[in-house]
Amino acid sequence: MIRRRFVNLVVDNYSTGERSLHRLDAAKHLFCPSTAKAEAAHGATQDNNGVRTPPEIGNLPRLPPPTMNLGPFSTTVYACLLDDTFVLLSPRTSDGRILHTSREKGLTHLYDAGVGSTAAIPTLQRRSGSPILLPIAGAGEEEEERVYAMKTHCGDPSFEVLDFSQHPHKWEPLPLPPFVKSSNIRCFTAIDDGHTICVSTEYETTGTYCFDTRSHEWRKAGDWVLPFEGRVDYVPELETWLGFSSPLSCLNPQPPYVWEDLNPPKEEEILEIGGRFAGTVLQRSMYWWPYGEHLVNLGAGRFCIAKVFQIQQEIKLHLHFEGNSTSGEEFVVLIGVEVVRDRDGEGGLRMVKHKSKRYVFTSDRIRCVL
Repeated sequence: MIRRRFVNLVVDNYSTGERSLHRLDAAKHLFCPSTAKAEAAHGATQDNNGVRTPPEIGNLPRLPPPTMNLGPFSTTVYACLLDDTFVLLSPRTSDGRILHTSREKGLTHLYDAGVGSTAAIPTLQRRSGSPILLPIAGAGEEEEERVYAMKTHCGDPSFEVLDFSQHPHKWEPLPLPPFVKSSNIRCFTAIDDGHTICVSTEYETTGTYCFDTRSHEWRKAGDWVLPFEGRVDYVPELETWLGFSSPLSCLNPQPPYVWEDLNPPKEEEILEIGGRFAGTVLQRSMYWWPYGEHLVNLGAGRFCIAKVFQIQQEIKLHLHFEGNSTSGEEFVVLIGVEVVRDRDGEGGLRMVKHKSKRYVFTSDRIRCVL
């Protein structure tokens, strides 16, 4: 896989009603010049007792200018709950080809941010609901990329494939998974050069199933479930799988390694006020609440971890009079990390953090990170 230069940010602007694509230069904003410099920067953040403290999170005051306008989106309360689906189509060879499907109508478009072009793709046969999209690169010169779309969580379940080697392009229906009436999908991935799709269901009693993309047959792999949530990626250069499992987990395939990529701080400050309000105590508490996360493989062992937070600030006054107020804001923290082999030569993996940047939402909101 090529080392990608850009992280793609799909942004909704609630003032203009527009949806746009912004491309963040990962080397400039999220990574140090080398692994050694990243380790040195983090090693310097220790107190006198040798306890390592988290490095400061830098601010990203503004996003890069939009490279493409992806069109308006509905700002009604109902439509805001219906997220469209975006996926990077060719992560091995390109960082700018993005496939987009609309949940409301199933309309599909292909955006190429590298050349600034848009192409219409045939509409999904089953138009209701937001599908899981899983692109698979061709295994050989004669086999082009395909995209699988699966919906199991709505009243009209479906499983379809778009094969770009077919002309004209069209979505073909596939057999529904055996669990479609009993459970939702918890995580999914492709193995065996894209010839097998694996999905673990939401409930452990249901298990993990595999779909053979050549024979179009489903089989149950077992009653166990993969310890991930959402999409899982195989990283060939590391010979391992990476995905979120609250927090980030790695299956190799022994019991997973778990890495804490970001520990949200709990900040508390207590002040005693003097003057005419002497004796009054002000207590200020701040909490970070994570509610969205993205893992982007940038190639060559580098990744961008994006976590969306809501911060809640509570202020209380005690003694002479009682009072409290709350306020909050939403923001995303973008973290550049690198996964490398241990120095001891035993083949273990370790994660090196590079830079972290926080971008605060105003009238805009980052919808997706690719």
